[in-house]
Amino acid sequence: MFDQLVSLLQRQVAALEAVESRLRALELLVVADEQRFVARAMDELEQAAERLAALELGRALVLSSAGLPVDAAATDLVTAADEETVAVFRDVVERLRSAAARVTEARERTYAVLKPGAEELRQRLVATEAYAGA
Repeated sequence: MFDQLVSLLQRQVAALEAVESRLRALELLVVADEQRFVARAMDELEQAAERLAALELGRALVLSSAGLPVDAAATDLVTAADEETVAVFRDVVERLRSAAARVTEARERTYAVLKPGAEELRQRLVATEAYAGA
């Protein structure tokens, strides 16, 4: 079971790295005012996020089939791992945590650059409502 879980967590690390990469691309496109590519970047980000969600579901299924709680913390799982798997498991969990932290940072940076454009879009929508007599 832990071999499956380690493999799945390694794929989650790769998926998180893909999300981070897509967030960075989106951030750069917005900063460079390359609006024509933003929609494609958003689509790619959505696809990467969907892959990550699917892997999270797979993780829950592996834990459930092993009779473990699906929301078990990684530190709790380490204590249940056999000696041969503990080092590999700890390594992949640390890489997963690091990747998740980088995604959080990338998401915050991307939100920051998107926020002014979102406000401008909101104002345009408000103006359209005024023109429509709403």
